Amino acid sequence: MSVVVFSSVIIIINLLTILIFIHPSGKQMESMITTMVLTSSTGLSIGFLAWVWFGGQPIVATLLAIGLSALVGMLIGMKFGVKCQVEGFFSGLMASMMGIMLIMMFDKQDGLFLLMTGLAFLVGITVFSIAKQHELKYSLLSVLCISITLVFFLFPKEVINQPYQHEHHSQIILTLLT
Repeated sequence: MSVVVFSSVIIIINLLTILIFIHPSGKQMESMITTMVLTSSTGLSIGFLAWVWFGGQPIVATLLAIGLSALVGMLIGMKFGVKCQVEGFFSGLMASMMGIMLIMMFDKQDGLFLLMTGLAFLVGITVFSIAKQHELKYSLLSVLCISITLVFFLFPKEVINQPYQHEHHSQIILTLLT
């Protein structure tokens, strides 16, 4: 299974889990914070995924991540009301932009590690939010640890043989010096 398919499945499963198990609590501030946390972690993962998928086309990756994260944020916030929907829209948008900007600074192999870490963070936030929402005992943290560990162990192992980024520049400098 490729990294893109695996990551997409994890994000979709988390989104469905959020839509099924998270319900409005009646407290507006708690609903806003829940929306912000869930859409930010989802947006960050979508930003990482978009860059891994469209790494050679930064504008496509950025616009795709912003659009998807904003829609996901609106979808999550829709359960809690209009204000939460707006909060979800902007939280998803900002998180995806931060994810894209962060992952652009690294090479492909480090980007895959960031994507794996972002997915584990998303799974952890989702499980923790469900535990808090339903006032479950903290023994559920074992489920949290198991699910995060599964993300790390099931993440596809892709070895990328790409040259170091600055190798070409050092060759030009050596040519100019000789």
